[in-house]
Amino acid sequence: MMWVSHVYCWVLTFLLSQMFSYVGCKAEGYTINAPSVTAQDGLCAYISCTFTKPSDVSIERCIWSRINPTKQMVASTKNNPSSRIFFTGDVNKGDCSLMINDVEKSDESNYQFRMEAVMSRDSYNYATQPKVTVTDLTDKPEISVGTLEAGKEATVTCKSPGVCAGTAPGFTWTGQHGESSNYNNFYPNRTSIHFSNFTFTPARINNGKSLECKVAFLSNTAVTQETITLNVTYPPDVNITIKGGVRDNTFTVKEGDSAQINCTVDSNPIAEITWFVGNEKKEALNGQWLTYNLTNISLSDAGKYSCTGKNNLGISKKNIDIIVYYAPRTPNIKCVTTEDCSTFEEHIVKIKEDTTSTLVCTAKSLPEASLSWIPPGSNNTKYSVAHGFLTFNKVALSDEGQFTCVARNIYGTSNSSVIIKVTPQPRNDTGTITAVSCVVVIVLLLIAGALVVYYFRKKKLSKKSEDKKEMNVDDSSVIYANSEVHIYGNQTKETGTNSVYSEPEDNNTSEYMNADDIHYATIDFSKLKPTNTPKNIEIEYAEIKK
Repeated sequence: MMWVSHVYCWVLTFLLSQMFSYVGCKAEGYTINAPSVTAQDGLCAYISCTFTKPSDVSIERCIWSRINPTKQMVASTKNNPSSRIFFTGDVNKGDCSLMINDVEKSDESNYQFRMEAVMSRDSYNYATQPKVTVTDLTDKPEISVGTLEAGKEATVTCKSPGVCAGTAPGFTWTGQHGESSNYNNFYPNRTSIHFSNFTFTPARINNGKSLECKVAFLSNTAVTQETITLNVTYPPDVNITIKGGVRDNTFTVKEGDSAQINCTVDSNPIAEITWFVGNEKKEALNGQWLTYNLTNISLSDAGKYSCTGKNNLGISKKNIDIIVYYAPRTPNIKCVTTEDCSTFEEHIVKIKEDTTSTLVCTAKSLPEASLSWIPPGSNNTKYSVAHGFLTFNKVALSDEGQFTCVARNIYGTSNSSVIIKVTPQPRNDTGTITAVSCVVVIVLLLIAGALVVYYFRKKKLSKKSEDKKEMNVDDSSVIYANSEVHIYGNQTKETGTNSVYSEPEDNNTSEYMNADDIHYATIDFSKLKPTNTPKNIEIEYAEIKK
């Protein structure tokens, strides 16, 4: 009877303790702190739990039970029925924390903690029943990345969400080409963190591109991913552009026009951009582009233009040559040689008569101008024109006049004129007088010769019967036989002991005056010798025929 009474009291105590626990009361010495938690599908649920018991109660074991839909033990400090649900602390120290790995939707329920004592009467079901709520997987992986420099190998790390000790998730990297490796870190409380490393060599083109890490739990039934934008650093790359286009690093522009030269710099980090004209620094700023403006372009704007981009990783430079096209300038005319051709005052050229002289016409222009000459109105064919050269052959007084050189290219025309003046050659009057004098002397000699011939002919006829004639040795008219007489022209020359002229048979004296057939005679007295003896000289006569 006594025993029945004791059992009755124990049952009553248990029922009262259960009843008071539901209404917020608690049995003396038995307390628990176990808040409800929310877990994401595929991760883990951690119920942080502490409890108390009477000091005289010894623990045999502790268990956690799932209440819904039916009460079922899920964890025990002895003979634990599941490897994914377990106590994480020392219950003898009042730690009743519970870990549920690889949480599934079916794990959603209220859970109750029970302390079983060595003496069964001291066992206790704690009234607080924390609830585990399971939601969809929304936590993202954490991606950590260091400095990415173009051309240098780098490693990016992806950490799965949750601190659990469940099944390792699967990792997938997308967006770049590389290699991955997975690992995890285990902690003393039987939890762990899962990681994946992705190793690749970034390039300039990878800057601003995406890299995604996907983590899959529960055989891909719970998946989450995170995406980052790569920040790849690299030195500047400079490019120069102009409306109209740059060809072979050369830009052509017409004089008077305007142009905008754009320098764009691709770099990370941002570069300092600087424009140089020649070696002179013009403009600079930090950015991605810098425009250099040219207005009312002149020849002084032609030359070398440079743009540089510089950051902490390096420097880059590009050059272009600007060529300014322009219409021909006023042509310049000068003599090729100054011996027979010279300039006099402005736009006057003097050329010596009877010389061959050349003028050259040049004109500055771009592109090169074609050159032509416009002569005076007269039809003068004594000069030739080629490639800006004007050549006079045997310049005459009639060549005088104004000559115009015309320079022409696609951008315009210009011209310049010179007046050609011919300097007469000096006339040789002394030579003319000498020539006339010679003719007169020759004529006189011919007349004298004719008279001599006539004289001796007549004398011969008058003394034809005489064979010999004595002459006085003192007579000054003696002509020695060793003298010589020469007749030139159409006459026949004869030399002999004695020589005389014969008169032309037709007595035509005009023959001696023919300009094309000059006749003259000479008498050589150099061979006359004085004689002392012969008192009588025999003279023989001969007839000279033409």
